[in-house]
Amino acid sequence: MKSAAMKDLIREVIVAPLDRGFLAFSHDYPYSYTGWHYHPEYELHLIQRSSGSFFVGTYAGRFEPGNLVLMGPNMPHMWVSDNSFSEREDRLFIHDRDMALQFSGTFAERCLQVFADAAPFGKLFEQSHSGIEFSAAVSAEVAGPLRRLAVAEGPEKLALFFTVFATLVGDENRRLLCPGLPTDLGPRSARLNSVLQYIAENYNNPNLTCGMIAEREGMPLSTFSRFFEKNLNCSCLEYINRLRIYKACQLLMETQVPITSICYDIGYDVLSTFNRNFARFIGVSPSDFRHQRGLKWRIEPGMPLSAAAGGKVDEPRRPAPSAGAHSLEDRAGTGRPFQALTP
Repeated sequence: MKSAAMKDLIREVIVAPLDRGFLAFSHDYPYSYTGWHYHPEYELHLIQRSSGSFFVGTYAGRFEPGNLVLMGPNMPHMWVSDNSFSEREDRLFIHDRDMALQFSGTFAERCLQVFADAAPFGKLFEQSHSGIEFSAAVSAEVAGPLRRLAVAEGPEKLALFFTVFATLVGDENRRLLCPGLPTDLGPRSARLNSVLQYIAENYNNPNLTCGMIAEREGMPLSTFSRFFEKNLNCSCLEYINRLRIYKACQLLMETQVPITSICYDIGYDVLSTFNRNFARFIGVSPSDFRHQRGLKWRIEPGMPLSAAAGGKVDEPRRPAPSAGAHSLEDRAGTGRPFQALTP
């Protein structure tokens, strides 16, 4: 049985009025979707307050105010602030920590099709599949337009969207967070997104294997393994283990759930296997990580928590029931699906 604090990797449901193709908003921390989650929309994410640890796809690193990241569809992500930045003594709370701009793939495609001057945005949309972190200077430049975007209406809203992305395109110092991932997926995009979504929904199922995913895709395991490594620059097993370990990081920082329970909650059957993979990806033991909360990693903001992983990743073995249903919440409470704007 999963501990009360454990939640599956949540699929965020983006809700927007029918006349909009994108949604801009700010929110406090913690928030319904500040944990390890994903969604099929693109997201531009700005940290306005605090420092801490952030996780995007297969990347883990430190952040500080002004951290600005663009993520492609179905990239798992989360930002976890250090407790020292809390504005309350009784619990962790940071007002207006995050600013987010979310938009659908259909909206992105229509922008490129209808507005010829938006053609340079295409490169950003492609690179976002690897996660893009922008420079501090560009972050400072777009912070104002992003905040205005959250309250603007009518033509001004669309104009601000283009203003933000025109600024991002000009950032020559932006960097890819997962540089090994291909950015131009072409016809492979739909299949890869399907695979990543399935893994995101089932990563904490101890029965999940790469062979199971290959069978679901109707591919021999060897063919599927080549497909996965070519597109993600890591093995399927490594990707699954990274999702598990990054979820463990969240639980270690935000809860007091025993480490053994976390081990089982995220899909491992043997504590030593969990400890070994945690040290491999993060560089310290789970207990040291919890004690330090990342404060003693000696890593500068924007740098990864550990060097590129090497060696064999251990396969979980214990049979167990499949992961439970995932939380699907409507942020705006309208019950209406995310709609793409036709320019």
